[in-house]
Amino acid sequence: MPKAVFHVFNWTFISFYQCILLYLISAPIYSLLLASTIEPNVTSGDLASLAIQLGLILTEYIADEQQWGTHADSLPTASNTETNPPLPPSTVFQSAKKQYLSSAKVPRGFKQADLDRGFIVSGLWGYSRHPNFAAEQSIWFVLYQWSCYATKTLYSWAGVGPALLIMLFQGSTWLTELITAGKYAEYAEYQRSVGMFAPARFWAYETPAPRAPRIIRTSELAKRQQLKEKEKERQGKQK
Repeated sequence: MPKAVFHVFNWTFISFYQCILLYLISAPIYSLLLASTIEPNVTSGDLASLAIQLGLILTEYIADEQQWGTHADSLPTASNTETNPPLPPSTVFQSAKKQYLSSAKVPRGFKQADLDRGFIVSGLWGYSRHPNFAAEQSIWFVLYQWSCYATKTLYSWAGVGPALLIMLFQGSTWLTELITAGKYAEYAEYQRSVGMFAPARFWAYETPAPRAPRIIRTSELAKRQQLKEKEKERQGKQK
């Protein structure tokens, strides 16, 4: 990105728009605060909303950990397996990938085929292409719904922020996947099989088996040759 373009992007989006967006997505908290002055008692709906929020926060944490995990230096190798035992493949994928690309050695607990693929498809990522993004959007949408419940309204102005956030994720995720699909050959198949945010099926993604080369029998080759010869004879008679 040219320096001048980045400065414009920084001023308009990073420094300005994101500040406004952060204010808007947190607006439902103001509605909850006002509602608590009128109805101070905690209801079952409040407890249910809180439980959902905690579940979404935990989901986003797990998804991020599965994608990035611990630092690559702490991954087990042949020289440090005693101090660092093997970790589950779904917890440290990007760290293992970084170590694999720098040392050409496959960390214990990982398969070379998974690291060569270039992107994670295990854990939550086997059901959603962006489970962390899905959880992030849901956190703010549920917070808005919670404010509607507390204020006893079907909708309110506080929904503008979550709506803008969801729209932002739609555009940024589309751009991210456009770049990723250009880097990894299998990503197109991953897109067809796994939903962007919500799961498209109940079972996890599996890497498609490589297609076996087609075997052409000798008899088929002979038939093709005979057809070619007949075609040549026909063309010769026409001349």
